[in-house]
Amino acid sequence: MNLRCFIFSLLIILSASSIQAQSIDPNSVDVRSMNVDDMTDAQVIRMIQEMEKRGLSEQQVIALAQARGMSQDQIAKLRQRINEVKLTGGTGAGSVGASGMTSDSGMTESIKKPVDSAVADQRIFGFSFFNNENLTFEPNINLPVPPSYVLGPGDEILIDVWGVSQQNYNLPIDKNGSINIPNVGPVQLGGLTQEAAQKRIFSKLTSIYSDLKSSNPRTFASINVGTVKSIKVNVIGEVFLPGTYTLPGTATAFNALYLSGGPNKDGSFRNIQVIRNGELLATLDVYEFLIRGKSDINVPLSDGDVILVPTYEKRVKVGGEFKRNGIFEAKGEEKISDLVEYAGGFTEDAYTYRVELYRTTSRQRAFKDVLADNYEKIVIQSGDSVFAGSVLERYENKVSIEGAVYRPGNYELSEGLTLKQLIDNADGVREDVFLNRGLVTRLMDDLTLQNITFNVGEVLRGEKDIELQREDMVTISSIDDLREIRTVEIFGEVQYPGEFDYNEDMTLSDLVFKSGGFKESASEAFIEISRRLSYDEAHKAGDKIAHVYQFTISRELKMNGEDAKFILSPYDQVFVRQSPGYERKSVVNVKGEVNYAGQFSLTSKKERVSTIIMRAGGLSPNAYSKGAMLTRKVEVSQKVKRLREQLAASDTSLVFDDLGFEVVSIDLEKILNNPGAKDDIFLQNGDELVIPRELQTVKISGGVLNPLSASYIEGKGMKHYIRSGGGFDLRAKKGKAYVIYPNGAAASTKSFLFFRNYPKVMPGSEIVVPQKPDRDPIPATAWIAMASALASLSLTIVTIADRM
Repeated sequence: MNLRCFIFSLLIILSASSIQAQSIDPNSVDVRSMNVDDMTDAQVIRMIQEMEKRGLSEQQVIALAQARGMSQDQIAKLRQRINEVKLTGGTGAGSVGASGMTSDSGMTESIKKPVDSAVADQRIFGFSFFNNENLTFEPNINLPVPPSYVLGPGDEILIDVWGVSQQNYNLPIDKNGSINIPNVGPVQLGGLTQEAAQKRIFSKLTSIYSDLKSSNPRTFASINVGTVKSIKVNVIGEVFLPGTYTLPGTATAFNALYLSGGPNKDGSFRNIQVIRNGELLATLDVYEFLIRGKSDINVPLSDGDVILVPTYEKRVKVGGEFKRNGIFEAKGEEKISDLVEYAGGFTEDAYTYRVELYRTTSRQRAFKDVLADNYEKIVIQSGDSVFAGSVLERYENKVSIEGAVYRPGNYELSEGLTLKQLIDNADGVREDVFLNRGLVTRLMDDLTLQNITFNVGEVLRGEKDIELQREDMVTISSIDDLREIRTVEIFGEVQYPGEFDYNEDMTLSDLVFKSGGFKESASEAFIEISRRLSYDEAHKAGDKIAHVYQFTISRELKMNGEDAKFILSPYDQVFVRQSPGYERKSVVNVKGEVNYAGQFSLTSKKERVSTIIMRAGGLSPNAYSKGAMLTRKVEVSQKVKRLREQLAASDTSLVFDDLGFEVVSIDLEKILNNPGAKDDIFLQNGDELVIPRELQTVKISGGVLNPLSASYIEGKGMKHYIRSGGGFDLRAKKGKAYVIYPNGAAASTKSFLFFRNYPKVMPGSEIVVPQKPDRDPIPATAWIAMASALASLSLTIVTIADRM
């Protein structure tokens, strides 16, 4: 299409008019004066149809409209109207509604409606072809009209003349079946095919364009069908949605069947009738299309056609090892072989020599074996069920061999195959073969298993042999298969302690080498090997359970004399001890009021607190030595943790704190005044010594009316600070009050007769007053029970007194 024709088509679309094309001058249409707001939904739909028919995209139309001078505001409105109509279908009289899109003839084309799954049987072969999201038979209005298409009222003829003469015609066929060509007159086209109509129109055009029929023409004409008419067809019978459907004039029988949902659970797929003018036009067998792909059965429709779907004649169930399982329809004298074809044939695992036929007679059910020779002889009856079984999970000519051969696996059982030949086929036995015994496991006729033993060495030498049978399993073991996995273990001060595979002639040096060599902490002069008793020794009862050997080995893994000749045995255990004088680096941390706080490495196992304070430069002037605290790391083993969990489960009053450290009570003032004395304790790795600044408060907590921190006053005792907290509360255990000092030590209240001796209070101390546990009040029922018991006791006493 040239640019001039393209722009002319755009103007026709934007004008949305039904006036004939020959009456419009392309240069007279002013797009700039167009108002999109005045366009109806039907006109927008008409524009979309024209765009699709002429193969124009929305972007092309908008670009040409802009080139013709349409304002940006109108272009934006036009784009919005197109999108709205595409999305919602419009709201006007000519809009896309629930039933379809309005055509030029004013008829609304039908659309596909969903089929109620409750009334559908999806096992029926063919159902999904008319009710599948991925397979549709919707008529395509954008395809070219075929030459055999029969014209009628509502069709549109497009005539383009170019060359010396130029003209365009957009001519609808009227109710009388004619078009009116300007300067030519009416031309009768109704009932003609497109091909015949083209010839008649061309003949009429030569009367005004004589150059068209010359031998060397300079004027040319193109005659095509534009918008096609809509037709109405009736789909009746056993379909899901029977009714009258409006379709394009190019629609076929499958288009109408698709809209109706296709045959229902009682409908026939193989005897669908197309009736025209009261006479049978064609009989459709959908299987011919679905199975063999024959599309010529899909006949074109005409206005007023009737599609009748009768009930099925025969229906058969298919199951088992067929490629398609479901319900199939048969007709006439079709055989089992036809049904196998409809089911797609047998699967790879099918037993094809026989199928099972289940048939319903007039009185009861019958069963029939159908052999492969009779597949083309047995006629299908309605209600039959055909089942194909699978092949047996066994092989008719297979034997297998496993174990100490080079190529274990399955082998073909040829005629006369022997055990020796099978071993040769497996490339022979491996070097580690156990020659004294092999095993053939044979499946007997009654499906029991039989063991047949043989001497592998005798078979290899040809002294004995066994003829093999189907499904025989030959097992030849290696020497390693018949004994424990041989390992050795190494523990202690090596890089990678653990279990290693045992090798022949393995020495102690070899094992240390495999384990990564010695650690720096290892004592190469004290290595111990534990060896379990031999079979002969363990055969006799006794107290001895192992042999122990001790060796010396250098860090270069060299051994001297007889030690170098010592060979390890399987299951030996090697222990590499730690050197007696080896100690890992030990570090303590000093914080607080010292001159050089930080971490210090211990130089001796007997390094004391006073020595570390001296190395830290001594206490600072603000240090409060009485409040110094020492904490020590505590590692709790898994065994202790499990024991604590068991104790806590049996006694809920027990609470174990796993803080990872403990507080060591020290008196730093006494330590510094008397270094090296018993109070000057030895330090350990991970210890942390904290020397605080002198504190000015005393904390009161627990059973007091107002727990708080009070200012420390020299010479004041515990009672003073308890009064600062409001005194004891009602649940306070006065005789159990105690003081926790800043260094972690504690002192309790001591009582003698009616006198209490409270502990001394220091700056930074915490006074703790324990409380009595809460008690639940006695319920009313308990009071009633007590009253009843008391009344009974009183009555008993009175009775006894009267008798006295």
